[in-house]
Amino acid sequence: MKFAYPFALALILLLPIFHVFWRKRNQPPRVRFSIPIPVSVRRFDPTRILLFLRYAALVFAIVAFARPQESHRSTQRQVSGVDLMMVLDTSASMNIEDLAEESRMTTAKRTIENFIKRRNDDRIGYLIFSGEALTLVPPTLDYGLILREVARTDTGMVKDGTAIGDGLAVSVGRLKNSKAKSRVIILLTDGENNVGQVDPLTAGDLAAGFGIKVYTIAIGKEGRVRMPIRRRGMLGETVTTYQWFDNQLNPDLLKQIAKATDGKFYRVEDRAGLEEVFHDIDRLEKSEIKVNEKIQYDELFGKPLLVALLLLGLERILARLWWRVYP
Repeated sequence: MKFAYPFALALILLLPIFHVFWRKRNQPPRVRFSIPIPVSVRRFDPTRILLFLRYAALVFAIVAFARPQESHRSTQRQVSGVDLMMVLDTSASMNIEDLAEESRMTTAKRTIENFIKRRNDDRIGYLIFSGEALTLVPPTLDYGLILREVARTDTGMVKDGTAIGDGLAVSVGRLKNSKAKSRVIILLTDGENNVGQVDPLTAGDLAAGFGIKVYTIAIGKEGRVRMPIRRRGMLGETVTTYQWFDNQLNPDLLKQIAKATDGKFYRVEDRAGLEEVFHDIDRLEKSEIKVNEKIQYDELFGKPLLVALLLLGLERILARLWWRVYP
């Protein structure tokens, strides 16, 4: 609550000064009661009660004059969001443990989860691919659903291979009819395109034609790397052995896709680097939010004014009827 004229409340501080001045200029009045009053009750001075009622009425009148108000704020948010498709490679090579002693899949999933948790007001979709593409979540604001799907993602959910073109083309299909201010695909892969029905560069041109920006991320080290092979032991325990694997990447292909769509290419070989990549994308692709705030004031002077009138009316009735005052 606020007062439109708060300075008017200073008048309340003048009442004690006015009271002292009034007492000096007026002699104590005599009171005649029109009805019999017990002797024990006659000892109190009715003029004090009348004076209190008069001053209380003045206080409430001053409060009403100061115009107490109650404010109500209404906020309208206009959001020009970003529609995102997270595209994750789930080929078997994502099990390779060359990022701080954990698999590429584990690092990628955790980083994607942290990225999603930082977003607001953006529709996010989630697609995985290896030998074929599979949309797990179309663009939505239900971040909890996306996070659950990311958490349960693993290699082997679709047939093996690396169909970058198919994953990119399906993602474009999910965003092409979007009315968002910005449409973005974040594609993370650790291999070279080797299967699929759509050429990656053709899929990149398709994205560019619809005005969709593609950020490409090449994760993992090239050359000979160790891939863990896990199997059940005789006693039911998990036995892990390692097999040497020649990991091939095609950074030039991913660079061409990013350049054609006005996106950006990133090369990542460690966990911290991947986190930095997603922080960079987070900074580049922000939703535009406009906030219009309106403040409405409700006038509250009616209640203190009514109380003031009631107290003044009571004081006048008592002074003229039961406690009539004579000089």
